[in-house]
Amino acid sequence: MSDEKPQPARGRLDAFVRLSEQLAASPWVYRLARLGYAAEGMLYVIVGGTAALAAVNVGGRVRGTRGALGLLVAQPFGRLVVALVAAGICGYILRRFVQVFVEPAGGRPPKPIIRVLRRLAFALSGLAHVGIALAALRLVLGLAVLSSDGQKASRGWATLLLVWKPLDGWLTVIVGLVVVGVAIFYFYKSASRRFTMDLELERMSRRVERATLACGIAGYAGRGIGFLIMGAFLVYAGWYVEEVEARGFGNILRTLEAQPFGAWLLITAAVGLTAYGLYLLLAAWYLRLIAAW
Repeated sequence: MSDEKPQPARGRLDAFVRLSEQLAASPWVYRLARLGYAAEGMLYVIVGGTAALAAVNVGGRVRGTRGALGLLVAQPFGRLVVALVAAGICGYILRRFVQVFVEPAGGRPPKPIIRVLRRLAFALSGLAHVGIALAALRLVLGLAVLSSDGQKASRGWATLLLVWKPLDGWLTVIVGLVVVGVAIFYFYKSASRRFTMDLELERMSRRVERATLACGIAGYAGRGIGFLIMGAFLVYAGWYVEEVEARGFGNILRTLEAQPFGAWLLITAAVGLTAYGLYLLLAAWYLRLIAAW
């Protein structure tokens, strides 16, 4: 009896693998994945641009990806553009699903633990984009209205942690440390150029390759800075929960922004986010559906 129990789970896993292999062979999945990279690149260029304007006191507040969607939908033909973005983000999620189950064809396979962690990273990356895809779909269908600064979208998981204060702030500290770990991982990708495993470098000209590498290095470093700031704030908010409750998280952010180094930190992050968006736009043309080891 004990030998027969795992068989249904094994059968479902084999079915997922076969489905993923069929999707990997579909040109439509490849086109949607490229559209997803281009759509996300456009969003990050908007986010980085608005952050740079905010750093020099021009253009209002900093926008996140959902705020960028709100800005797009307010433009002429904005709903059509956001519909394309939604389709692209769905293609990005589908690519991550494929990468979870399909073995890369090239490169030297790493140790089993690294392979498991990499599949887990693909799954988490796909899940992290579900919220963006749903927000875009709601805008297209008219089920939600986001202001151009993304005020409604700002009530996300970080805000819930600060409002609920689970485990007397300790859960917020733990989440903040995890976010800091993600920042360190982005710094590692920037320094080691691990992001090139997603690209078909052999199809690039030397000039395009140099531009892509430069944007990728600066972009992942910029994302690392952004996640480092977010993680540090969450750790601070969880540790000094009474002070955050009294002053408000927004006031603490504005206090940092008012410091002499705050504007420079924001400009550095803005340049990095813009570079990351440009990297995604370039990568869309030379994307490898199944990343190499």
